[in-house]
Amino acid sequence: MADEDNVLAQNGYIIENDPNSPLLSKYVDVFLRNESTANESEDKRGVFYRGQADKSYTLTPNVFRKGLLEKEHILIQDMLMNSPNDFSSIPNTLERLVKMQHYGLPTRLLDVTTNPLVALYFACSEHTDKDGELFAFYDYMEQPSNLTAQLLASLTEYTGSSERQMIGFLSERGYVNMELVGLTAKQYIAIVAPRNNERIKRQCGAFIVTGIRGGTDGNPFQKTYFDLRPLLIREFDDGIPRSIIIPKDTKPKLLTELDAIGINHAFIYPELEHQATSIKTKYEEV
Repeated sequence: MADEDNVLAQNGYIIENDPNSPLLSKYVDVFLRNESTANESEDKRGVFYRGQADKSYTLTPNVFRKGLLEKEHILIQDMLMNSPNDFSSIPNTLERLVKMQHYGLPTRLLDVTTNPLVALYFACSEHTDKDGELFAFYDYMEQPSNLTAQLLASLTEYTGSSERQMIGFLSERGYVNMELVGLTAKQYIAIVAPRNNERIKRQCGAFIVTGIRGGTDGNPFQKTYFDLRPLLIREFDDGIPRSIIIPKDTKPKLLTELDAIGINHAFIYPELEHQATSIKTKYEEV
């Protein structure tokens, strides 16, 4: 990244704001350079993004918060029991989790996007008194049919803590002769999202499916809380900055510039109630 455009912050880059020129264009320059770096690589990794409105937030899925991990299987069971018709035609656990996440149920999925402008919007859209953070991930992205992704998703209903319980759980679901060491050591996998609703289409949605452990210490067959930040947000020496800090005082300017190219609340959330909210906000007096 050019020295005149960026200075290295403690936990990420800050793109300098020139009050006399568009700020968004500097972010677009970074996004284009990231894409160019990925295209020059001989592997098939891609760049995808996540925006968080408060840089102090951990990089964790919602089910890792507020003591919900121990109740993860109960959340899933209750949702299926209360709304069976909404999930009866969905063929696998992973796609059921995607739908549950869409409607606000905490899951082990972490929302990401292949559109950096969408991620930038999320980094600016809330907490105007806090610095935001824009994450860039450079990794392989699998299809939802990927076996490892399916296995990690199925572990949402796992409640055991031993190898025997893990084998029994997987066998009951038709997964036999699995290599357990590789499965329990898998910390995450990125997948493209099934384009089965308008919101996911507009947001260019994708997901990181987290595993049951963040490291090799402790019981490998016991679920645990962990933060993805140390795994994904560090210096990889590949020219792609993994974290860009969004100073709080630049959020309004960035939102105005994003709105000028059609990236706003109404675009991100196409459902009718969100359209109504967007129209109301547009005309409210501050």
